[in-house]
Amino acid sequence: MTMEDIPVVQDLARHIWEEAYNDLLSKEQIHYMLTIMYSSRVISEELYGGTIWEIIFQEGNPCGYVSYSISGDDAVKLSKIYIEKSSRGKGIADEAIRRVLRYAAEKGKARVFLTVNKSNARAIRAYEKNGFAVTDSVVKDIGNGFVMDDYVMSCFSGHERATNVTP
Repeated sequence: MTMEDIPVVQDLARHIWEEAYNDLLSKEQIHYMLTIMYSSRVISEELYGGTIWEIIFQEGNPCGYVSYSISGDDAVKLSKIYIEKSSRGKGIADEAIRRVLRYAAEKGKARVFLTVNKSNARAIRAYEKNGFAVTDSVVKDIGNGFVMDDYVMSCFSGHERATNVTP
């Protein structure tokens, strides 16, 4: 992904977040989180700082995105993975997760981890299907009176999914 692709990610984020989090977060929190996580400045700093951003395409059209980076000595953090509702259930997210797991293996990292809203049952099931398990629970103050109440989920390199992923 390049700097020119940032508006595509921002448009996808707005569309996906408003649908995906409508029942989990207030409109105010969704707007606040989109503002602090998806500004051009934040994404460009992440791109230049080593975070990998990929736009996901289905039939030539952008339908989602993923971002991940090395985190510490032993891990890769899967920061974001979002797929439009119309493209879910087609294995697109599974393939993106496999790419992240391959990246971790190539970099010699022992695990991939992510955070997920504790109330997001659909996402939790999808991660469990891909070999992730809850390893911690965190509540993080993100400012403006909002918190993120999340599970930390991890997939360790010894797990079958992490070592036997198909290219």
